[in-house]
Amino acid sequence: MANARVPYHPEEHSILYGETGGACPLCTQPIIFKKAGSKNPSKGYEVAHIYPLNPTPVQAQALIGYPIPDDRNGLDNVICLCPTCHRRFDKDFKIEEYIRIRAIKDRFIRDANARKAIAEHTLRDEVKEILELITSMHIDGAGTFGLEFDAKTLSDKLKTGASTFLKRNIRNDVVDYFVSIRDEMRLLEKRDQASVKMLQNQVNTYFWEMHRQNPDNKDLVYQYIAQWISAKTGKSIDASRILTSFFVQNCEVFDASP
Repeated sequence: MANARVPYHPEEHSILYGETGGACPLCTQPIIFKKAGSKNPSKGYEVAHIYPLNPTPVQAQALIGYPIPDDRNGLDNVICLCPTCHRRFDKDFKIEEYIRIRAIKDRFIRDANARKAIAEHTLRDEVKEILELITSMHIDGAGTFGLEFDAKTLSDKLKTGASTFLKRNIRNDVVDYFVSIRDEMRLLEKRDQASVKMLQNQVNTYFWEMHRQNPDNKDLVYQYIAQWISAKTGKSIDASRILTSFFVQNCEVFDASP
């Protein structure tokens, strides 16, 4: 028996539209727009099933080996597409396009989970002082403060699951900022040792949550930790990335590979 398509509630439409950032994920055209002479915006998207609601024999053959969603009408299996891209995906089904759209939707889901985790995990105000220090510093060149960190430990932590770009960026951040951040942490610890320990524990806890959600992708884990720090403190994402690099080197963020 064929699966029935279900209507989606306005709240579900809000979720699906919000995750796209207002653009069709395939062609990047706006999916909400105003028609000439109209005061109200018009909906320019359709809710598309990623795994087909009722696969044709050709689609079913192409999808052998790919998991079938428990609920094909569930929000995890639908995505907003402009009518043109939706029609092309359905009528000219290609497994490569399915894989592409599935990967886009999985990224939307990961980002939503990370945003939810930001609200659930607190971060002590002391971290703002460290970020203000980072923002005020002037770096004239790499290695200004010397390699006063354990380069081997850093290399071991990034041996697997990290892109070349992430390895380079973390190493450069640590070389330039490690000593200054470490010294600031020591000053904070002298003032209130418990607060620094609690801060480190908060970072560790958030790291493990992101690691649980993205176990094989250190780039994503790093990105989400930096976004969490920035969102909780109101400080720049650049300073938050630098502090995240420090925690990779000097905290239990990423395990050393065996």
